[in-house]
Amino acid sequence: MERVRLVIVLAFFIIFSIVIIGRLAYLQIYKGEYFKELSDRNYIKIFVINPPRGRIFDRNGVLLAYDVPTFNLVAFPYIVKQNEDINRLSIRLKEILGIDLDEKTKEIIEKNIYQKVVIKKMLTEEQIQKFYNYSYLFKGFYIDVVPRRKYTEYANYLSHIIGYVGYPTKKDLEEDKRLSPDMLVGKTGVEKIYDKYLRGKAGIKAVLVDAFGRQKEVLWEIEPEKGNDIYLTVDIRMQKIAYDVIKMHNKESAAVVILNPSNFDILTILSYPTYDLQKFNDGYTQEEWKALHEDKYKPLFNKALNGLYPPGSIFKPLVGIAAINENVITSDTRISSGAEFSIGSYTYRNWDPRGCGYINLAQALEMSCDTFFYQVGLKLGVDNIYKYAKLFGLGEKLNPDIEQKVSVIPNREWKRKRLKQGWYHGDTVNLSIGQGFLNMTPFDAVKIPAVIANGGYVYKPNLLKGYFDTKQQKIIHIQPELIRKIKIKKDALDAVRYGMYLVVYGGYGTAQVCREAGVVNAGKTGTAQVYRYLERHKKHAKWELRDHAWFIDFAPYDNPKIAMVVFIEHGESGGKVAAPVAKDILKLMKIQGMFEE
Repeated sequence: MERVRLVIVLAFFIIFSIVIIGRLAYLQIYKGEYFKELSDRNYIKIFVINPPRGRIFDRNGVLLAYDVPTFNLVAFPYIVKQNEDINRLSIRLKEILGIDLDEKTKEIIEKNIYQKVVIKKMLTEEQIQKFYNYSYLFKGFYIDVVPRRKYTEYANYLSHIIGYVGYPTKKDLEEDKRLSPDMLVGKTGVEKIYDKYLRGKAGIKAVLVDAFGRQKEVLWEIEPEKGNDIYLTVDIRMQKIAYDVIKMHNKESAAVVILNPSNFDILTILSYPTYDLQKFNDGYTQEEWKALHEDKYKPLFNKALNGLYPPGSIFKPLVGIAAINENVITSDTRISSGAEFSIGSYTYRNWDPRGCGYINLAQALEMSCDTFFYQVGLKLGVDNIYKYAKLFGLGEKLNPDIEQKVSVIPNREWKRKRLKQGWYHGDTVNLSIGQGFLNMTPFDAVKIPAVIANGGYVYKPNLLKGYFDTKQQKIIHIQPELIRKIKIKKDALDAVRYGMYLVVYGGYGTAQVCREAGVVNAGKTGTAQVYRYLERHKKHAKWELRDHAWFIDFAPYDNPKIAMVVFIEHGESGGKVAAPVAKDILKLMKIQGMFEE
Protein backbone atom coordinates (compact mmCIF):
# COMPACT_ATOMS: atom_id res chain seq x y z
CA MET A 1 0.00 0.00 0.00
CA GLU A 2 2.83 2.30 0.89
CA ARG A 3 4.50 1.45 -2.39
CA VAL A 4 1.36 2.28 -4.41
CA ARG A 5 1.09 5.67 -2.69
CA LEU A 6 4.76 6.39 -3.53
CA VAL A 7 4.21 5.50 -7.19
CA ILE A 8 1.18 7.85 -7.39
CA VAL A 9 3.11 10.75 -5.85
CA LEU A 10 6.06 10.12 -8.14
CA ALA A 11 3.80 9.96 -11.18
CA PHE A 12 2.09 13.20 -10.19
CA PHE A 13 5.46 14.93 -9.75
CA ILE A 14 6.67 13.68 -13.14
CA ILE A 15 3.48 14.84 -14.88
CA PHE A 16 3.64 18.24 -13.15
CA SER A 17 7.30 18.62 -14.14
CA ILE A 18 6.48 17.75 -17.74
CA VAL A 19 3.70 20.38 -17.79
CA ILE A 20 5.99 23.07 -16.34
CA ILE A 21 8.82 22.21 -18.71
CA GLY A 22 6.42 22.18 -21.61
CA ARG A 23 4.99 25.55 -20.66
CA LEU A 24 8.43 27.01 -20.27
CA ALA A 25 9.45 25.58 -23.62
CA TYR A 26 6.32 27.09 -25.21
CA LEU A 27 6.99 30.48 -23.68
CA GLN A 28 10.65 30.35 -24.67
CA ILE A 29 10.08 29.18 -28.24
CA TYR A 30 6.79 30.78 -29.22
CA LYS A 31 6.54 33.79 -26.84
CA GLY A 32 10.18 34.64 -26.35
CA GLU A 33 10.12 37.84 -28.42
CA TYR A 34 6.98 39.07 -26.67
CA PHE A 35 8.47 38.67 -23.20
CA LYS A 36 11.76 40.13 -24.30
CA GLU A 37 9.85 43.24 -25.39
CA LEU A 38 8.00 43.33 -22.05
CA SER A 39 11.29 43.15 -20.21
CA ASP A 40 12.38 46.32 -22.00
CA ARG A 41 9.17 48.09 -20.96
CA ASN A 42 10.28 48.32 -17.41
CA TYR A 43 8.12 51.16 -16.14
CA ILE A 44 5.00 53.25 -16.73
CA LYS A 45 5.33 57.00 -17.17
CA ILE A 46 2.44 59.42 -16.52
CA PHE A 47 2.36 62.47 -18.81
CA VAL A 48 0.32 65.65 -18.34
CA ILE A 49 -1.16 66.94 -21.61
CA ASN A 50 -1.39 70.71 -21.48
CA PRO A 51 -4.58 72.13 -23.00
CA PRO A 52 -4.60 74.82 -25.69
CA ARG A 53 -5.68 78.18 -24.28
CA GLY A 54 -8.82 79.79 -25.57
CA ARG A 55 -8.52 82.38 -28.31
CA ILE A 56 -9.02 86.11 -27.76
CA PHE A 57 -11.17 88.13 -30.18
CA ASP A 58 -12.28 91.74 -30.31
CA ARG A 59 -16.00 92.58 -30.12
CA ASN A 60 -16.44 91.99 -33.86
CA GLY A 61 -14.63 88.65 -34.00
CA VAL A 62 -11.19 89.89 -35.08
CA LEU A 63 -8.59 87.38 -33.85
CA LEU A 64 -6.03 88.76 -31.40
CA ALA A 65 -4.47 85.73 -29.65
CA TYR A 66 -4.36 81.97 -30.22
CA ASP A 67 -2.25 78.86 -29.59
CA VAL A 68 -0.01 76.93 -31.96
CA PRO A 69 1.75 73.62 -31.21
CA THR A 70 5.50 73.77 -30.62
CA PHE A 71 8.02 71.02 -29.99
CA ASN A 72 10.44 70.87 -27.08
CA LEU A 73 13.32 68.49 -26.54
CA VAL A 74 12.93 66.96 -23.08
CA ALA A 75 15.15 64.61 -21.07
CA PHE A 76 14.60 62.18 -18.19
CA PRO A 77 17.83 62.70 -16.18
CA TYR A 78 17.76 59.35 -14.38
CA ILE A 79 17.63 57.49 -17.73
CA VAL A 80 20.22 59.75 -19.32
CA LYS A 81 22.65 59.22 -16.45
CA GLN A 82 22.23 55.43 -16.59
CA ASN A 83 23.03 55.25 -20.28
CA GLU A 84 25.29 58.13 -21.20
CA ASP A 85 28.26 60.21 -20.14
CA ILE A 86 27.04 63.79 -19.93
CA ASN A 87 30.05 65.23 -21.78
CA ARG A 88 29.77 62.79 -24.70
CA LEU A 89 26.05 63.54 -24.83
CA SER A 90 26.80 67.26 -24.97
CA ILE A 91 29.05 66.74 -28.00
CA ARG A 92 26.43 64.59 -29.73
CA LEU A 93 23.67 67.16 -29.16
CA LYS A 94 25.87 69.85 -30.69
CA GLU A 95 27.02 67.82 -33.69
CA ILE A 96 23.66 66.29 -34.65
CA LEU A 97 21.01 68.74 -33.43
CA GLY A 98 23.01 71.96 -33.12
CA ILE A 99 22.02 72.30 -29.46
CA ASP A 100 24.47 73.63 -26.89
CA LEU A 101 24.18 71.90 -23.53
CA ASP A 102 25.54 74.58 -21.23
CA GLU A 103 26.92 74.01 -17.75
CA LYS A 104 23.73 75.19 -16.09
CA THR A 105 21.63 72.62 -17.97
CA LYS A 106 24.15 69.89 -17.17
CA GLU A 107 23.85 70.81 -13.51
CA ILE A 108 20.05 70.67 -13.70
CA ILE A 109 20.24 67.19 -15.25
CA GLU A 110 22.55 66.08 -12.45
CA LYS A 111 20.24 67.39 -9.71
CA ASN A 112 16.73 66.77 -11.06
CA ILE A 113 16.98 63.02 -11.20
CA TYR A 114 13.27 62.23 -11.27
CA GLN A 115 11.91 65.33 -13.01
CA LYS A 116 11.89 65.92 -16.71
CA VAL A 117 14.15 68.71 -17.95
CA VAL A 118 13.46 70.87 -20.99
CA ILE A 119 16.67 70.92 -23.02
CA LYS A 120 15.53 73.06 -25.94
CA LYS A 121 12.27 74.88 -26.64
CA MET A 122 10.73 75.42 -30.07
CA LEU A 123 12.70 72.91 -32.11
CA THR A 124 12.96 73.52 -35.85
CA GLU A 125 11.57 71.02 -38.36
CA GLU A 126 15.13 70.02 -39.23
CA GLN A 127 15.99 69.36 -35.58
CA ILE A 128 12.84 67.27 -35.12
CA GLN A 129 13.62 65.16 -38.19
CA LYS A 130 17.23 64.60 -37.14
CA PHE A 131 16.16 63.64 -33.62
CA TYR A 132 13.84 60.92 -34.93
CA ASN A 133 16.50 59.70 -37.37
CA TYR A 134 19.07 59.39 -34.56
CA SER A 135 16.80 58.76 -31.57
CA TYR A 136 18.75 55.60 -30.67
CA LEU A 137 21.68 57.88 -29.80
CA PHE A 138 19.62 59.95 -27.35
CA LYS A 139 18.53 57.56 -24.63
CA GLY A 140 16.18 59.21 -22.14
CA PHE A 141 15.15 61.99 -24.54
CA TYR A 142 11.80 62.60 -26.18
CA ILE A 143 9.95 65.39 -27.99
CA ASP A 144 7.13 67.04 -26.09
CA VAL A 145 4.35 68.86 -27.93
CA VAL A 146 3.30 72.01 -26.03
CA PRO A 147 1.06 74.97 -26.89
CA ARG A 148 2.71 78.32 -27.61
CA ARG A 149 0.86 81.64 -27.45
CA LYS A 150 0.73 83.63 -30.68
CA TYR A 151 -0.50 87.18 -31.14
CA THR A 152 -1.74 88.77 -34.34
CA GLU A 153 -0.56 92.17 -35.56
CA TYR A 154 -3.76 93.72 -34.18
CA ALA A 155 -2.86 92.64 -30.65
CA ASN A 156 0.05 95.09 -30.55
CA TYR A 157 -2.41 98.00 -30.59
CA LEU A 158 -3.56 96.94 -27.12
CA SER A 159 -0.53 95.09 -25.80
CA HIS A 160 -0.93 96.54 -22.29
CA ILE A 161 -4.50 95.25 -22.09
CA ILE A 162 -3.97 91.75 -23.50
CA GLY A 163 -0.95 91.16 -21.29
CA TYR A 164 1.16 88.03 -21.46
CA VAL A 165 1.36 84.40 -20.36
CA GLY A 166 4.07 82.44 -18.61
CA TYR A 167 4.73 79.34 -16.55
CA PRO A 168 3.26 79.04 -13.04
CA THR A 169 5.36 79.99 -10.05
CA LYS A 170 5.99 77.63 -7.15
CA LYS A 171 3.23 79.46 -5.27
CA ASP A 172 0.83 79.01 -8.20
CA LEU A 173 1.50 75.27 -8.24
CA GLU A 174 0.93 74.99 -4.50
CA GLU A 175 -2.35 76.92 -4.63
CA ASP A 176 -3.80 75.23 -7.71
CA LYS A 177 -3.21 71.48 -7.98
CA ARG A 178 -4.69 71.45 -11.50
CA LEU A 179 -1.60 73.23 -12.83
CA SER A 180 1.49 71.56 -14.20
CA PRO A 181 4.93 73.23 -14.27
CA ASP A 182 4.90 73.74 -18.05
CA MET A 183 1.27 74.84 -18.40
CA LEU A 184 0.79 78.40 -19.64
CA VAL A 185 -1.12 80.73 -17.32
CA GLY A 186 -2.03 84.41 -17.60
CA LYS A 187 0.42 86.75 -15.91
CA THR A 188 -0.98 90.20 -16.69
CA GLY A 189 -3.83 91.89 -18.54
CA VAL A 190 -6.72 90.04 -20.12
CA GLU A 191 -4.64 86.84 -20.14
CA LYS A 192 -4.62 86.99 -16.33
CA ILE A 193 -8.03 88.58 -15.67
CA TYR A 194 -9.90 85.97 -17.70
CA ASP A 195 -7.52 83.07 -17.15
CA LYS A 196 -10.39 81.06 -15.65
CA TYR A 197 -12.07 81.07 -19.07
CA LEU A 198 -8.95 80.81 -21.22
CA ARG A 199 -6.92 78.16 -19.41
CA GLY A 200 -8.77 74.94 -20.17
CA LYS A 201 -8.29 71.63 -18.38
CA ALA A 202 -5.17 69.48 -18.61
CA GLY A 203 -5.33 65.92 -19.87
CA ILE A 204 -3.27 62.94 -18.79
CA LYS A 205 -1.92 59.75 -20.33
CA ALA A 206 -0.09 56.65 -19.10
CA VAL A 207 2.66 55.38 -21.38
CA LEU A 208 4.84 52.27 -21.32
CA VAL A 209 8.43 53.47 -21.55
CA ASP A 210 11.45 51.26 -22.13
CA ALA A 211 14.77 51.42 -20.37
CA PHE A 212 16.03 53.95 -22.91
CA GLY A 213 13.12 56.33 -22.31
CA ARG A 214 11.40 55.47 -25.57
CA GLN A 215 7.60 55.60 -25.56
CA LYS A 216 6.32 52.21 -26.66
CA GLU A 217 2.59 52.16 -26.01
CA VAL A 218 -0.17 54.44 -24.66
CA LEU A 219 -2.04 52.47 -21.99
CA TRP A 220 -4.81 55.01 -21.41
CA GLU A 221 -5.45 58.68 -22.04
CA ILE A 222 -7.78 61.47 -20.89
CA GLU A 223 -7.93 64.17 -23.54
CA PRO A 224 -7.31 67.79 -22.47
CA GLU A 225 -10.17 70.28 -22.65
CA LYS A 226 -9.44 73.39 -24.69
CA GLY A 227 -9.96 76.74 -22.97
CA ASN A 228 -12.93 78.93 -23.81
CA ASP A 229 -12.61 81.62 -26.47
CA ILE A 230 -13.36 85.12 -25.19
CA TYR A 231 -14.66 88.23 -26.91
CA LEU A 232 -13.53 91.62 -25.64
CA THR A 233 -15.63 94.78 -25.72
CA VAL A 234 -12.75 96.53 -27.50
CA ASP A 235 -13.31 97.49 -31.14
CA ILE A 236 -9.93 96.97 -32.74
CA ARG A 237 -10.83 99.43 -35.51
CA MET A 238 -11.23 102.24 -32.97
CA GLN A 239 -8.12 101.08 -31.12
CA LYS A 240 -6.07 101.22 -34.33
CA ILE A 241 -7.48 104.64 -35.22
CA ALA A 242 -6.45 106.01 -31.81
CA TYR A 243 -2.98 104.49 -32.18
CA ASP A 244 -2.48 105.77 -35.72
CA VAL A 245 -3.66 109.30 -34.86
CA ILE A 246 -1.34 109.57 -31.83
CA LYS A 247 1.54 108.39 -34.01
CA MET A 248 0.55 110.77 -36.83
CA HIS A 249 0.63 113.71 -34.39
CA ASN A 250 4.12 112.63 -33.25
CA LYS A 251 3.15 112.39 -29.60
CA GLU A 252 5.67 110.58 -27.45
CA SER A 253 3.45 109.47 -24.57
CA ALA A 254 -0.34 109.33 -24.46
CA ALA A 255 -3.52 107.49 -23.51
CA VAL A 256 -6.94 107.26 -25.15
CA VAL A 257 -10.02 105.65 -23.60
CA ILE A 258 -13.40 105.38 -25.34
CA LEU A 259 -16.53 104.07 -23.60
CA ASN A 260 -20.02 103.33 -24.80
CA PRO A 261 -21.95 105.65 -22.43
CA SER A 262 -25.07 103.49 -22.57
CA ASN A 263 -23.41 100.52 -20.82
CA PHE A 264 -19.72 101.45 -20.15
CA ASP A 265 -18.39 98.87 -22.60
CA ILE A 266 -14.71 99.73 -23.12
CA LEU A 267 -14.36 100.29 -26.87
CA THR A 268 -10.80 101.60 -26.84
CA ILE A 269 -8.15 101.64 -24.16
CA LEU A 270 -4.78 102.71 -25.51
CA SER A 271 -1.54 103.38 -23.69
CA TYR A 272 1.12 104.80 -26.01
CA PRO A 273 3.77 103.79 -26.87
CA THR A 274 2.93 100.11 -26.99
CA TYR A 275 5.36 97.19 -27.26
CA ASP A 276 5.72 94.03 -29.36
CA LEU A 277 3.51 91.53 -27.58
CA GLN A 278 4.88 88.47 -29.37
CA LYS A 279 8.45 89.39 -28.62
CA PHE A 280 7.54 90.07 -25.01
CA ASN A 281 6.09 86.56 -24.67
CA ASP A 282 8.90 84.84 -26.56
CA GLY A 283 11.62 86.82 -24.83
CA TYR A 284 13.60 89.99 -25.48
CA THR A 285 17.38 90.07 -25.59
CA GLN A 286 19.08 91.63 -22.59
CA GLU A 287 19.84 94.76 -24.61
CA GLU A 288 16.24 95.10 -25.83
CA TRP A 289 14.87 94.61 -22.32
CA LYS A 290 17.22 97.25 -20.94
CA ALA A 291 16.18 99.71 -23.65
CA LEU A 292 12.49 99.16 -22.85
CA HIS A 293 13.04 99.78 -19.15
CA GLU A 294 15.16 102.88 -19.67
CA ASP A 295 12.86 104.47 -22.25
CA LYS A 296 11.63 107.73 -20.65
CA TYR A 297 8.25 107.36 -22.39
CA LYS A 298 7.67 104.11 -20.47
CA PRO A 299 6.31 101.73 -23.13
CA LEU A 300 5.76 98.98 -20.53
CA PHE A 301 3.68 101.22 -18.26
CA ASN A 302 -0.09 101.26 -18.76
CA LYS A 303 -0.82 104.98 -18.61
CA ALA A 304 -4.54 104.53 -19.29
CA LEU A 305 -5.12 102.40 -16.19
CA ASN A 306 -2.22 103.17 -13.88
CA GLY A 307 -1.03 106.68 -14.68
CA LEU A 308 -2.07 109.26 -12.07
CA TYR A 309 -2.13 112.82 -13.38
CA PRO A 310 -3.78 116.13 -12.38
CA PRO A 311 -6.79 116.42 -14.72
CA GLY A 312 -7.03 120.20 -14.87
CA SER A 313 -10.12 121.77 -16.42
CA ILE A 314 -11.76 118.53 -17.61
CA PHE A 315 -12.91 118.30 -13.97
CA LYS A 316 -14.97 121.50 -14.30
CA PRO A 317 -18.09 119.91 -15.85
CA LEU A 318 -18.44 117.70 -12.76
CA VAL A 319 -18.11 120.75 -10.49
CA GLY A 320 -20.78 122.48 -12.59
CA ILE A 321 -23.19 119.54 -12.21
CA ALA A 322 -22.62 119.52 -8.43
CA ALA A 323 -23.08 123.29 -8.11
CA ILE A 324 -26.52 123.36 -9.78
CA ASN A 325 -27.61 120.11 -8.15
CA GLU A 326 -26.74 121.48 -4.69
CA ASN A 327 -28.47 124.82 -5.39
CA VAL A 328 -25.25 126.82 -5.22
CA ILE A 329 -26.06 128.32 -8.64
CA THR A 330 -28.62 127.89 -11.41
CA SER A 331 -27.94 127.67 -15.11
CA ASP A 332 -28.76 131.39 -15.36
CA THR A 333 -26.59 132.56 -12.47
CA ARG A 334 -24.00 135.05 -13.69
CA ILE A 335 -20.80 135.67 -11.77
CA SER A 336 -18.25 138.40 -12.32
CA SER A 337 -15.11 136.51 -13.29
CA GLY A 338 -12.06 138.68 -13.70
CA ALA A 339 -8.40 137.94 -14.21
CA GLU A 340 -7.81 137.23 -10.50
CA PHE A 341 -9.58 135.95 -7.40
CA SER A 342 -8.26 136.60 -3.91
CA ILE A 343 -8.73 134.92 -0.53
CA GLY A 344 -7.03 136.98 2.14
CA SER A 345 -3.46 137.53 1.03
CA TYR A 346 -3.58 134.74 -1.56
CA THR A 347 -4.33 135.54 -5.19
CA TYR A 348 -5.48 132.93 -7.71
CA ARG A 349 -5.23 133.86 -11.37
CA ASN A 350 -7.23 132.97 -14.44
CA TRP A 351 -5.35 131.15 -17.21
CA ASP A 352 -6.32 134.02 -19.55
CA PRO A 353 -5.06 137.32 -18.05
CA ARG A 354 -7.90 139.21 -19.75
CA GLY A 355 -10.47 137.58 -17.46
CA CYS A 356 -13.90 136.35 -18.56
CA GLY A 357 -16.48 138.98 -17.63
CA TYR A 358 -19.98 138.54 -16.23
CA ILE A 359 -20.80 134.95 -17.24
CA ASN A 360 -22.94 131.89 -16.49
CA LEU A 361 -21.92 128.24 -16.17
CA ALA A 362 -22.18 127.35 -19.88
CA GLN A 363 -20.04 130.34 -20.81
CA ALA A 364 -17.55 129.51 -18.05
CA LEU A 365 -17.14 126.02 -19.54
CA GLU A 366 -16.81 127.47 -23.04
CA MET A 367 -13.98 129.78 -21.98
CA SER A 368 -12.65 127.40 -19.30
CA CYS A 369 -12.81 130.32 -16.88
CA ASP A 370 -10.82 129.55 -13.73
CA THR A 371 -12.03 132.52 -11.69
CA PHE A 372 -15.68 131.50 -12.20
CA PHE A 373 -14.96 128.02 -10.82
CA TYR A 374 -12.82 129.36 -7.95
CA GLN A 375 -15.89 131.17 -6.65
CA VAL A 376 -18.37 128.38 -7.37
CA GLY A 377 -16.08 125.73 -5.92
CA LEU A 378 -15.55 127.70 -2.73
CA LYS A 379 -19.32 128.05 -2.21
CA LEU A 380 -19.90 124.41 -3.08
CA GLY A 381 -17.22 123.20 -0.66
CA VAL A 382 -14.82 120.28 -0.68
CA ASP A 383 -17.35 117.87 0.82
CA ASN A 384 -19.79 118.32 -2.06
CA ILE A 385 -17.07 118.19 -4.70
CA TYR A 386 -15.81 114.95 -3.17
CA LYS A 387 -19.37 113.60 -2.95
CA TYR A 388 -20.05 114.09 -6.66
CA ALA A 389 -16.65 112.79 -7.70
CA LYS A 390 -17.45 109.57 -5.87
CA LEU A 391 -20.98 109.47 -7.32
CA PHE A 392 -19.44 109.64 -10.80
CA GLY A 393 -17.34 106.60 -9.86
CA LEU A 394 -14.02 108.45 -9.61
CA GLY A 395 -11.48 106.97 -7.24
CA GLU A 396 -13.43 103.74 -7.16
CA LYS A 397 -12.76 100.33 -8.72
CA LEU A 398 -16.15 99.77 -10.30
CA ASN A 399 -14.84 96.57 -11.89
CA PRO A 400 -12.48 94.74 -9.48
CA ASP A 401 -11.34 92.43 -12.30
CA ILE A 402 -9.59 95.29 -14.08
CA GLU A 403 -6.18 95.98 -12.59
CA GLN A 404 -5.98 99.75 -12.17
CA LYS A 405 -4.64 102.44 -9.90
CA VAL A 406 -7.26 104.22 -7.82
CA SER A 407 -7.51 107.93 -8.57
CA VAL A 408 -6.71 110.28 -5.70
CA ILE A 409 -9.86 112.24 -4.83
CA PRO A 410 -8.79 114.40 -1.88
CA ASN A 411 -10.95 115.59 0.99
CA ARG A 412 -10.44 116.70 4.59
CA GLU A 413 -9.85 113.18 5.88
CA TRP A 414 -7.42 112.33 3.08
CA LYS A 415 -5.27 115.40 3.79
CA ARG A 416 -5.35 114.80 7.54
CA LYS A 417 -4.20 111.21 7.14
CA ARG A 418 -1.73 111.82 4.35
CA LEU A 419 -0.19 115.17 5.26
CA LYS A 420 -1.24 115.59 8.91
CA GLN A 421 -2.75 118.96 7.96
CA GLY A 422 -6.15 120.60 7.89
CA TRP A 423 -8.04 121.51 4.73
CA TYR A 424 -7.80 125.14 3.59
CA HIS A 425 -9.93 127.30 1.31
CA GLY A 426 -7.03 127.38 -1.12
CA ASP A 427 -7.21 123.59 -1.40
CA THR A 428 -10.87 123.86 -2.43
CA VAL A 429 -10.05 126.59 -4.95
CA ASN A 430 -7.41 124.39 -6.58
CA LEU A 431 -9.66 121.32 -6.49
CA SER A 432 -12.46 123.19 -8.27
CA ILE A 433 -10.30 123.52 -11.42
CA GLY A 434 -8.85 119.99 -11.26
CA GLN A 435 -5.52 120.90 -9.66
CA GLY A 436 -4.02 120.65 -6.19
CA PHE A 437 -4.00 117.17 -4.69
CA LEU A 438 -6.37 115.71 -7.31
CA ASN A 439 -4.81 112.99 -9.47
CA MET A 440 -6.73 110.79 -11.87
CA THR A 441 -6.18 107.99 -14.34
CA PRO A 442 -7.43 108.51 -17.91
CA PHE A 443 -9.64 105.45 -17.30
CA ASP A 444 -11.38 107.33 -14.49
CA ALA A 445 -11.49 110.63 -16.38
CA VAL A 446 -13.60 109.16 -19.21
CA LYS A 447 -16.41 108.52 -16.72
CA ILE A 448 -17.07 112.29 -16.56
CA PRO A 449 -18.24 112.70 -20.19
CA ALA A 450 -19.88 109.25 -20.12
CA VAL A 451 -22.11 110.06 -17.13
CA ILE A 452 -22.95 113.52 -18.50
CA ALA A 453 -23.77 111.98 -21.91
CA ASN A 454 -26.10 109.28 -20.52
CA GLY A 455 -27.91 111.45 -17.99
CA GLY A 456 -26.39 110.23 -14.74
CA TYR A 457 -26.05 106.46 -15.11
CA VAL A 458 -22.89 104.83 -13.72
CA TYR A 459 -22.21 101.30 -14.97
CA LYS A 460 -19.56 98.75 -14.20
CA PRO A 461 -16.90 99.30 -16.90
CA ASN A 462 -16.77 96.13 -18.93
CA LEU A 463 -13.88 94.64 -20.88
CA LEU A 464 -15.46 91.23 -21.57
CA LYS A 465 -18.30 91.07 -24.08
CA GLY A 466 -18.73 87.30 -23.76
CA TYR A 467 -17.11 83.88 -23.95
CA PHE A 468 -17.71 80.70 -25.90
CA ASP A 469 -18.73 77.91 -23.54
CA THR A 470 -17.22 74.74 -25.03
CA LYS A 471 -19.59 72.49 -23.07
CA GLN A 472 -22.76 74.33 -24.06
CA GLN A 473 -21.35 75.16 -27.51
CA LYS A 474 -22.64 78.72 -27.43
CA ILE A 475 -21.53 82.26 -26.64
CA ILE A 476 -22.42 83.48 -23.14
CA HIS A 477 -22.92 87.25 -23.25
CA ILE A 478 -21.94 89.43 -20.30
CA GLN A 479 -24.78 91.75 -19.38
CA PRO A 480 -24.27 95.43 -18.40
CA GLU A 481 -24.34 96.06 -14.67
CA LEU A 482 -25.76 99.34 -13.36
CA ILE A 483 -23.90 100.60 -10.30
CA ARG A 484 -26.05 103.64 -9.56
CA LYS A 485 -28.29 106.28 -11.06
CA ILE A 486 -27.30 109.78 -9.95
CA LYS A 487 -30.20 112.15 -9.45
CA ILE A 488 -29.11 115.08 -11.59
CA LYS A 489 -31.40 118.01 -12.25
CA LYS A 490 -32.33 118.52 -15.88
CA ASP A 491 -31.19 122.12 -15.55
CA ALA A 492 -27.73 120.93 -14.49
CA LEU A 493 -27.38 118.42 -17.32
CA ASP A 494 -28.64 120.86 -19.94
CA ALA A 495 -26.33 123.65 -18.80
CA VAL A 496 -23.21 121.47 -18.66
CA ARG A 497 -23.94 119.72 -21.95
CA TYR A 498 -24.53 123.05 -23.63
CA GLY A 499 -21.34 124.45 -22.11
CA MET A 500 -19.40 121.49 -23.51
CA TYR A 501 -21.09 122.09 -26.87
CA LEU A 502 -19.88 125.71 -26.77
CA VAL A 503 -16.33 124.50 -26.09
CA VAL A 504 -16.41 123.23 -29.68
CA TYR A 505 -18.91 125.50 -31.43
CA GLY A 506 -18.88 128.71 -29.36
CA GLY A 507 -17.05 131.85 -30.38
CA TYR A 508 -14.77 131.61 -27.33
CA GLY A 509 -14.51 127.81 -27.35
CA THR A 510 -11.13 126.28 -26.52
CA ALA A 511 -11.63 123.27 -28.85
CA GLN A 512 -12.98 124.86 -32.03
CA VAL A 513 -10.77 122.51 -34.03
CA CYS A 514 -13.26 119.71 -33.23
CA ARG A 515 -15.82 121.35 -35.50
CA GLU A 516 -13.94 119.60 -38.30
CA ALA A 517 -14.68 116.14 -36.87
CA GLY A 518 -17.61 115.51 -39.20
CA VAL A 519 -19.88 114.63 -36.27
CA VAL A 520 -21.50 117.04 -33.81
CA ASN A 521 -19.68 116.64 -30.51
CA ALA A 522 -19.25 118.30 -27.13
CA GLY A 523 -16.08 118.42 -25.07
CA LYS A 524 -13.86 120.07 -22.52
CA THR A 525 -10.19 120.89 -22.73
CA GLY A 526 -7.78 120.63 -19.84
CA THR A 527 -4.21 121.86 -19.35
CA ALA A 528 -2.88 120.55 -16.06
CA GLN A 529 0.09 122.19 -14.44
CA VAL A 530 2.98 119.89 -13.55
CA TYR A 531 5.50 122.51 -12.44
CA ARG A 532 4.99 126.22 -11.79
CA TYR A 533 6.76 128.24 -14.50
CA LEU A 534 6.58 131.82 -15.64
CA GLU A 535 4.82 131.88 -19.03
CA ARG A 536 7.94 133.06 -20.86
CA HIS A 537 9.96 130.13 -19.54
CA LYS A 538 7.51 127.34 -20.45
CA LYS A 539 8.75 126.76 -23.99
CA HIS A 540 12.25 126.07 -22.65
CA ALA A 541 11.09 123.62 -19.98
CA LYS A 542 12.21 120.01 -20.02
CA TRP A 543 9.65 117.54 -21.39
CA GLU A 544 9.15 116.00 -17.95
CA LEU A 545 8.14 119.37 -16.47
CA ARG A 546 5.71 120.54 -19.13
CA ASP A 547 1.95 120.71 -18.54
CA HIS A 548 -0.28 117.74 -19.36
CA ALA A 549 -2.84 118.07 -22.16
CA TRP A 550 -6.37 116.64 -21.78
CA PHE A 551 -9.59 116.55 -23.75
CA ILE A 552 -12.89 114.85 -22.87
CA ASP A 553 -15.68 114.50 -25.39
CA PHE A 554 -18.95 112.76 -26.26
CA ALA A 555 -20.52 112.25 -29.69
CA PRO A 556 -22.88 112.51 -31.45
CA TYR A 557 -24.24 115.35 -29.33
CA ASP A 558 -27.95 114.44 -29.60
CA ASN A 559 -27.50 110.66 -29.37
CA PRO A 560 -24.15 109.89 -27.73
CA LYS A 561 -22.57 106.61 -28.78
CA ILE A 562 -19.10 107.27 -27.45
CA ALA A 563 -17.48 109.10 -24.56
CA MET A 564 -13.76 109.74 -24.96
CA VAL A 565 -10.72 111.02 -23.13
CA VAL A 566 -7.47 111.97 -24.83
CA PHE A 567 -4.45 112.44 -22.58
CA ILE A 568 -1.10 113.66 -23.93
CA GLU A 569 1.59 113.41 -21.28
CA HIS A 570 3.42 116.75 -21.00
CA GLY A 571 1.54 117.84 -24.13
CA GLU A 572 1.38 121.47 -22.85
CA SER A 573 -2.09 122.45 -24.13
CA GLY A 574 -5.45 120.70 -24.10
CA GLY A 575 -6.89 122.96 -26.81
CA LYS A 576 -3.85 123.00 -29.09
CA VAL A 577 -2.65 119.42 -28.64
CA ALA A 578 -5.23 117.00 -27.16
CA ALA A 579 -8.30 118.41 -28.95
CA PRO A 580 -6.77 118.06 -32.46
CA VAL A 581 -6.00 114.41 -31.68
CA ALA A 582 -9.62 113.86 -30.62
CA LYS A 583 -10.83 115.62 -33.78
CA ASP A 584 -8.90 113.24 -36.03
CA ILE A 585 -10.09 110.19 -34.08
CA LEU A 586 -13.71 111.29 -34.46
CA LYS A 587 -13.18 112.13 -38.12
CA LEU A 588 -11.78 108.69 -38.97
CA MET A 589 -14.53 106.98 -36.99
CA LYS A 590 -17.08 108.98 -38.98
CA ILE A 591 -15.41 108.11 -42.30
CA GLN A 592 -15.48 104.40 -41.40
CA GLY A 593 -19.18 104.61 -40.57
CA MET A 594 -18.85 103.78 -36.89
CA PHE A 595 -21.48 106.27 -35.77
CA GLU A 596 -24.05 104.70 -38.08
CA GLU A 597 -23.66 101.16 -36.70
